[in-house]
Amino acid sequence: MPGRVCLDVVAGPIQGKHFEFDGHDTFLFGRSPDCHAELAADDATASRHHFLLEVNPPAARLRDLGSLNGTYVNGQKHGGREKHLSPEQAAERPLPQVDLRDGDLIRVGATVINVHIDGVTAPPPVVRDPSPLDLAIEIEDSSKTGPQNTVAGFALGPLLGRGGMGVVHLATRLSDGATFALKLMRPEAAVDAHAREVFDREIAVTGSLRHPHIVTMYAHGSQGDTFYFAMDYCAGGSLSAALLARQKPLDLDVAMRIAQQSLDGLSFAHEQGFIHRDIKPENILLTDAEMSVAKLTDFGLAKSFQQAGLSGMTATGFAAGTLQFMPREQLTNFRLLRPASDVWSMGATVYYMLTLRYVRDFQAAKDPLAVVLGGNVVPIRDRKPQISAALAEVVDRAVDDDLNRRYSSAPEFRDALRKAL
Repeated sequence: MPGRVCLDVVAGPIQGKHFEFDGHDTFLFGRSPDCHAELAADDATASRHHFLLEVNPPAARLRDLGSLNGTYVNGQKHGGREKHLSPEQAAERPLPQVDLRDGDLIRVGATVINVHIDGVTAPPPVVRDPSPLDLAIEIEDSSKTGPQNTVAGFALGPLLGRGGMGVVHLATRLSDGATFALKLMRPEAAVDAHAREVFDREIAVTGSLRHPHIVTMYAHGSQGDTFYFAMDYCAGGSLSAALLARQKPLDLDVAMRIAQQSLDGLSFAHEQGFIHRDIKPENILLTDAEMSVAKLTDFGLAKSFQQAGLSGMTATGFAAGTLQFMPREQLTNFRLLRPASDVWSMGATVYYMLTLRYVRDFQAAKDPLAVVLGGNVVPIRDRKPQISAALAEVVDRAVDDDLNRRYSSAPEFRDALRKAL
């Protein structure tokens, strides 16, 4: 069973506050009203968003968010700007983060937080985020997959792609010669019986989704500590790869066809009570080079891995390409996402199809987590003035950081797009 991470504020203006986490979650500290531990607006010791703590019991990782004064862990300073550095120079320094242990003390100004981790008899190991290349090499090693490079009755063919959560191969089912895309994932944490049971239960439910614009999952399981998923093979590859090959935005009719089809699939899933959590161009697959049919993939995989405690750190150890399509509430309200959160990510994907630019300005010298938390959304006509006012209004509303102004559901966003064309 995974442990539990507890935070007790033992000194400072919010002394006595207690926070505990028994699953994958995030904790934000600072002066901003969206922080879980909020200091007074005039507290000069803390920044608006001072640090982010991500927990996936028993692991816990702290990330200073470019604060002025830094974050101290057991007396050692992490982050903070040295007096001789400008804010721009400080932003170019490596992003400071630290893996926490039971008994650690976090200090910001007068605020001191004690970290307690239940359910472990030794300090949790440092979690290393393996590269997809490492993952591919391990999985393709014949000692791991058998003498004929097989996994659970599937013969591995060419590598189709790599992502933050695993690798995908073209594969043939040995029993009948049928072709599939076989996704292989390695967990970031030890796989015990409880974790496997939680994952199997979660993925069995989300894997039952059947819709023309959702990639069907035909089989799933594990071989050793490698999890596999046999899914529809989409010969056109990912929308992300198609855009990279084009090096220019999609024509409006093509972009809207992909958006409408993806939103059809998303609407169906939302009606069944599911939230995707990771919509981005990489997770929209195309059945052919003409982009005639689009399908959402990886439905439920991110959530299922997180629920089972297998995903490692997905915020502080994010995969490239994810934060650019992540709504702010996925950091501030990690476990309580709703359909409107998928709407934001789908809106950001539409925005990207039409402009090849991100909704927020992700500058190379700035922490991308800080951009998601504090960076303003750029109106789409600032990127591409020739987009019609009616369409721009719809896209801008879909990526509004204010949940009260954003479309609340995929059908609402889909229908608004249709009316704007």
